[in-house]
Parts: sequence; structure tokens; C-alpha cells
Amino acid sequence: MDGKPKRALVLSGGGGRGAYECGVYKYLEEIGWEPDILVGTSIGAINAAAIASGRSAADLEAAWLATRTKDIQRFWRLKPWKSIYDTAPWRKTLHRYIDFDALPATDKRILIATTELETGQLRVFDNQEVTLTPDHILASCSIPLVYPWTKIESRHYWDGAVMANTPLSGAIDAGADEIIIVLLSPIGERHMQPPRWPWHALTVVLDLALSATYENDLKQLENINQLVAAQIDSKHRQITCQVVTPSQETDLLRIIRYEPDFSADLIQMGYDDAREELDVA
Repeated sequence: MDGKPKRALVLSGGGGRGAYECGVYKYLEEIGWEPDILVGTSIGAINAAAIASGRSAADLEAAWLATRTKDIQRFWRLKPWKSIYDTAPWRKTLHRYIDFDALPATDKRILIATTELETGQLRVFDNQEVTLTPDHILASCSIPLVYPWTKIESRHYWDGAVMANTPLSGAIDAGADEIIIVLLSPIGERHMQPPRWPWHALTVVLDLALSATYENDLKQLENINQLVAAQIDSKHRQITCQVVTPSQETDLLRIIRYEPDFSADLIQMGYDDAREELDVA
């Protein structure tokens, strides 16, 4: 290595709340912090691929502010029933975010987390191994029951958040020295009321699933740093990790809703939180 630290940006899932990640990236771009590795799950996969394809923070912000719920989903019209919503609109809208023609030429490592139905295992698509297509991105966004699974070749995939909403291990294995994680829910003790109706119950379950793996991944990072310090692990160097989390809780229904005004508020919150919470140069 040339001595320059390898930087990774890990973007978690959270549906319509993903505009927050755009705000964080806006701040990082402003201060000149550029990731070498991008790891994304669900909506984080879309933002990660957009950045890797050369989209600037301004481009990404424009895409978010132009996106409405109707651009993402519609009630399923075909038989047999596969999910609540059909994501055919998402397939078109992806091109608003990602330059798929430029993506294969990126100099960044991109890791997209999905869940393989046939094996029940986490499957991470790596742009060093496959050419990433809209199917790979949609697979990471295929929230079980809410959206249909995505078929790639002979396999079927659901949202990567089922297994790992914040796949920190991917960034570690790719050789990152500095990691910034962006979560879309506050961490720590939550203050949620029992849901009163099915839609609310569904979003609570989704949100809990999105947060489930973060603490385990962070513990893995702590273990690696301890092994490096003890000169037991020669594959890694000390890894610094910072986390940006929303300073305010948001309505859980925002997971499946996309509204420009709300996206604008989230982008500003992400920018402000990143400026307040991160210590980067």
C-alpha cells in the first residue's frame, strides 16, 4: 500500500429515509472526504451505486427531490400475488440516480448486500466479480412481503437488510482503514408505542430488522482492533470507525413513502448531523 488510508462509506437501508445519506455525502464531498469502498444495503445500495457511478452530491440531491412514492411502487396488478407492491416504477427511477453506463468504469469498490432465498444466506455482490446491473440494486431493495423478490439468473433475492442492514464486515474484508457508517434510525434505547394498525406494525418490524445487525458488526470491528493491537492479526491495520445517526426520530411510515419536502428535510438533517458528529479531514 502507498500509506494512504483506504476509506469506506457504509450506507444502511431504510427506504424513503435514505435521503439522509445524501445529506451526509453532501458534507463529505464538501470537505473532500472521498470513499474508496462503498457498501450499501437496500436504499443504501442505490445511494452507494449512484456515488460510485460518478454522481455528485448535487446530482443525488436532485434525484431525491424529484422522487415521489409513485416513482417507486404501485399496488400489484398481476396474478399470482407476490407482494403488496410492484416495484416496476423503481426499475425506471433507478436511472435517475445511477449512471449504469459509467458504473463498470468506476475506480471504487462497490459491495451490494442481498439475501439469497434459496440458501437463506447473505449474498454480497462485488463489482470486482460481477457487472452490477439494475437487478442487483433492486435485489438489495426487495423488502420481503412489501416488494417482490428479484431473480438473478436462477436465484431469488430479498432485501439485504434481512441478514445485514449495516454490512460492516464487507468494508473490513475489503481492507478499509477508515470507515464511516450512516444509519437511518437513532441507535440506543428506542421509544416506540405498540402499533395500532397493520401498516404501522409492518414498519415497526422493518425498522427493528434494519437495526438488528449493527451492534454485532461493531463488536467484530472492536475484536479486530484488539487482535491488531496484540499483533495477532496481520491482515488488518487499526480501523477507525465513525457513525452518523439521525438526531431526530422520523415517522416509520417514511420507509415506504417518498416525498420531496420530507426528503429535503432529511438531506439537511444528514448534512447538519455529519458536520456535528464526524471528525474527519
